[in-house]
Amino acid sequence: MATASGILIELRLEPSGLVSGKITCPPGLRPAPGQYLLAAGPSLAEPLPTALFPSGLEGEDLLVAPPLPQHWTSGLSLALRGPLGRGFSLPSSARRVALAALDASPARLLPLAFQALAQRASVTLYTCATPLGLPAEVEVLPLDLLPEAPAWADFLAMDVSIHDLPTLRPALKLGLYDRLACPAQVLIAAPMPCGGLAECGVCAVPTRDGWRLACSDGPVFDWNRLEV
Repeated sequence: MATASGILIELRLEPSGLVSGKITCPPGLRPAPGQYLLAAGPSLAEPLPTALFPSGLEGEDLLVAPPLPQHWTSGLSLALRGPLGRGFSLPSSARRVALAALDASPARLLPLAFQALAQRASVTLYTCATPLGLPAEVEVLPLDLLPEAPAWADFLAMDVSIHDLPTLRPALKLGLYDRLACPAQVLIAAPMPCGGLAECGVCAVPTRDGWRLACSDGPVFDWNRLEV
């Protein structure tokens, strides 16, 4: 983990209606798919930092997924800390990869899509909002077709907010004791202002091993370890 300064050099309005951005970020701070940065502006009215997830690279700059704080403006100086958390572990043998965004934007899954394409896997994204920068090779399907994915996919990655975690099983049409037919991991988006330093518990996730913190034990969890 390292610290550095960055600049918010661009704001972008996503098709979902949320705002994403582009920041300067040294290579050593760039998060892997599913990891995050903590970013703090200079304003005294902003006592807690914001967790930023990557959505890709544009030249030497890091694209960050929405949502960004409403008061952030282009040119804002940011104090950065990271990379933080546990990201996705895409099997090198996976040739059919399914991604599913149950949150408003699938942008946090884009780095994993790029990684899967780089290892010559076919990629299908289940979402209700196609993000900016989605590669043309990625097939896009509606979320109501998600229950079909485990039957054909070698790997399934999902993105859901901590508040909507109970909706995962119904979205997959799984009963309480049903298991998925393929390996799966879940990125759980939660408030993570301390970045694992304070263990405040605000991002606590129920797992079969007890409560775990998204900021340090996650934010990506193995599906079979989640208590959902």
